[in-house]
Amino acid sequence: MIRSDERDSRSVAETLDGDVTARSEAELLAERERGFANTLIEAMPGIFYFYDEQRKFLRFNRNFEQVSGYAAAEIAQMHPLDFFKGTDKALLEQSIAEVFRVGQASVEADFVAKDGSTAPYFFTGRRVEFEGKQCLVGMGVDISKRRHAEAAIHKSEERYRTTLDTMLEGCQIIDRDWRYVYLNDTAAVHNRRPNSELLGARMPEAWPGIEATPVFQMLERCMRERVALHEEAEFVFPSGDSGWFDTRAQPIPEGIFVLSMDISERKRAERALRELNESLELKVLERTRDLARALERAEAADRVKSAFLATMSHELRTPLNSIIGFTGIALQGLAGPLNPEQTKQLGMVQTSARHLLALINDVLDISKIEAGQVEVRCAPFDLRVSLQRTVASLLPLAEKRGLTLRLIVPEALGDVESDQRRVEQIALNLLNNAIKFTDQGGVTVTVDMTDTSCPAVRIRVADTGIGMKEADIPTIFQPFRQIDSGLQRLREGTGLGLAICWRLTQLLGGTIAAESTWGQGSLFTLTLPVKRDVTP
Repeated sequence: MIRSDERDSRSVAETLDGDVTARSEAELLAERERGFANTLIEAMPGIFYFYDEQRKFLRFNRNFEQVSGYAAAEIAQMHPLDFFKGTDKALLEQSIAEVFRVGQASVEADFVAKDGSTAPYFFTGRRVEFEGKQCLVGMGVDISKRRHAEAAIHKSEERYRTTLDTMLEGCQIIDRDWRYVYLNDTAAVHNRRPNSELLGARMPEAWPGIEATPVFQMLERCMRERVALHEEAEFVFPSGDSGWFDTRAQPIPEGIFVLSMDISERKRAERALRELNESLELKVLERTRDLARALERAEAADRVKSAFLATMSHELRTPLNSIIGFTGIALQGLAGPLNPEQTKQLGMVQTSARHLLALINDVLDISKIEAGQVEVRCAPFDLRVSLQRTVASLLPLAEKRGLTLRLIVPEALGDVESDQRRVEQIALNLLNNAIKFTDQGGVTVTVDMTDTSCPAVRIRVADTGIGMKEADIPTIFQPFRQIDSGLQRLREGTGLGLAICWRLTQLLGGTIAAESTWGQGSLFTLTLPVKRDVTP
């Protein structure tokens, strides 16, 4: 059994142990709270200070030491006013007194460091009671950036006002009560009255009846809906004078900003221009009618000319054919013997007649095409045989000029459905042209099929002649155009051969194109559909 005195001793021990544990826990909690408070004080972005009514520092953070440049021991012996000078010292003294008198205060002043440097700070102070004494706890925040920003804003405002004052546009600021708070010099010109009469005045009172004008309605909407607006409108002044203004309204915190430009001169010019345009339109319409009538007469005359030449083919060709035929008979001696001089002269006559006949044939062909009298008759024919015959007919001419003339065509080319006579005419013209403009080398004709959805045959005529300049290529298919035209043209011709080729190719539903390098030769490519279903 446990005796009574033993039980009492054990109870006292347990009580003592409990008291010690509670005290330890309280001390630990207090230590944690002090640590937390210290952490908060040191984490503050500014400087922290805590001093009593005798201005003796009781606590400050490390930021205070870093900003001031003083050691902790030095700060502990200093007075709060030691960190200020001049008028700021008196200002701080009043602020500190206000804290102890009313409970709190704030002030802006330059904080002076140990090295004499200064920085603007915003200081706050609050009265607290600590250990039975009145104390001041506060913070100081560096406001250098704010001061710089304020200075920049001030400069910006100055620049803004200077800009507005010197602008050529009228500038006005009207507050939400419709009072003028700013007008520049140009605005006075636009308003036809000095700014002194309007500054501080309400717009409806300064301009009686303005509420009924489109300008005020736009300004009122801008003020009410807070949206930017733009309008051109005429404004009638009390004097009866009027002016046109391009007006823009922009909402601003004070009310609205109004920018105006006097466009009266522009409106007068537009009215004059409009009247002039109306007059010119009448003249242009009248002139267009005259030109249309002249064009109709010219087209009619051109059609008559083309029809005349087309119908005169027999009358023009028959005499020349007779001259060529009778000259040939004479040259063969069928009308009697000729001496050498007579043979020479008759040969010249025959050559000139044939040349003249070729020229007349070209003119008649282009005229018949323009007159719409050329008929295209499509039928299947062997293109390979047709081209061989055409090339063979020009081989003597090529050999006479010392040129080679080759035809490269696949054996299995097959038939082409088109107008054989017109295809041969195009090929003959292209070959004649190539031989005429080639002095050495030769001419090569290459035929192949295009690999497209619509089968077509491609005929290429390449020469090693004088070639063409790039600027000349767009004109070669126009009638009566020759690249070497001029007083000293070296090669004869009417300039109609390629024009006839281009127009006949169109009638056959094909295309023709030219490529050339100056001094190296030319390449003409004729592309024709394998089957032509529609006869123009």
